[in-house]
Amino acid sequence: MAIGQKIKKVREFKNLTQEHLAEKLGMSVAGYGKIEREDTDVPFSRLEQIAKTFDMKTEDLVGFDEQLVYNIMHNHIDTNHFYAKGGISDKERELYEKTIKLLEEKVALLEKGQK
Repeated sequence: MAIGQKIKKVREFKNLTQEHLAEKLGMSVAGYGKIEREDTDVPFSRLEQIAKTFDMKTEDLVGFDEQLVYNIMHNHIDTNHFYAKGGISDKERELYEKTIKLLEEKVALLEKGQK
């Protein structure tokens, strides 16, 4: 997954808008949108700002893996075994756990809407 897609996914998982992030980063919404669409190169200093806004380390943002979040959510991997081997940092685990909670809430709302 390219960095713009990772930034977008983390932003969505954290329930933040492009407008909110653009404001926090001191840039226009159009300029921020170019980052997510990968219409522009993202300097490392900007990645650091984005990661800080997400309360993440830059390497956690760059290494974000949506498939891992999906697998954990659907129990396709033994998470205790994964964590015990030191596969991810505490910050990553925290992000994934928050992400899973948000996704579960979204699924519940969608299921409720279908009834």
